[in-house]
Amino acid sequence: MVGNRRRFLPITAIAPLLVLAAAMGCTGAGGSASISQAKAAIRDFLEAIKRGDDAAARRMLTQMARAKTEEMGLSIAPPVPATATYSIRDGETIDAAGEIVHVSTTWTDTDAEGFTTTDEVVWVTRLDPEGWRVVGMAMKVFDDAPPLLLDFEDPADMIAKQRQVAMEIQRRAKAAAKPSSVRTGAAQPPKAVQ
Repeated sequence: MVGNRRRFLPITAIAPLLVLAAAMGCTGAGGSASISQAKAAIRDFLEAIKRGDDAAARRMLTQMARAKTEEMGLSIAPPVPATATYSIRDGETIDAAGEIVHVSTTWTDTDAEGFTTTDEVVWVTRLDPEGWRVVGMAMKVFDDAPPLLLDFEDPADMIAKQRQVAMEIQRRAKAAAKPSSVRTGAAQPPKAVQ
C-alpha cells in the first residue's frame, strides 16, 4: 500500500537551529551570488549526511556550532536510508548585509511498507570566516503548531526542543488511541418506573 505521511526527519536528531528568529522578517539585498554559495554549502552538508560522513558534515557547520556540538558529543550525520533523496529549492537572503541565507529543501523517502514521506526543511546558513556554513534549521513537525526552530550553536536548547517534540508526539498518539467517552447512537437503558 502506498501512502503519504509526515514524520520528524532523522536529520533533526543530529543537532541544529535558527539563529535568525529575530531576523526572520527582514529580507535584505544579499544577492544571487550569496544565495548560490549558501545553496552549494547546503548541498555539501546534505551529501555528507547522506553518505554518513560525520566529519565532512561537521566541517559544514559554523565554527561555534561545530565547537558546541563536539563539546556535547553530538553526531552530525545520522544513518540515512539509501533510498532517501533531497532537493534544494529556493534561497532567501535574510539580513541587510547578505550574510544570512535561508535555503529551502525537501527530503523524501519511501519506507519498506511503501509509504512516501516528504519533509520540508529550511536550513539557516551564515557567512563565516571559512565560507558559508550551517547555523541551524526549521521544519514544520505539526500542522497546527509553529515550525520547530533548532539552533546548532545552542545544542542544549535544541535537545530540549527535540524532547518536547517527542513528548508531544506521544501525547498525540495516546489521545488518538483513546476511545471516546461519549457514545453516539447507543440505546439508553430504560428508566425504572416508580
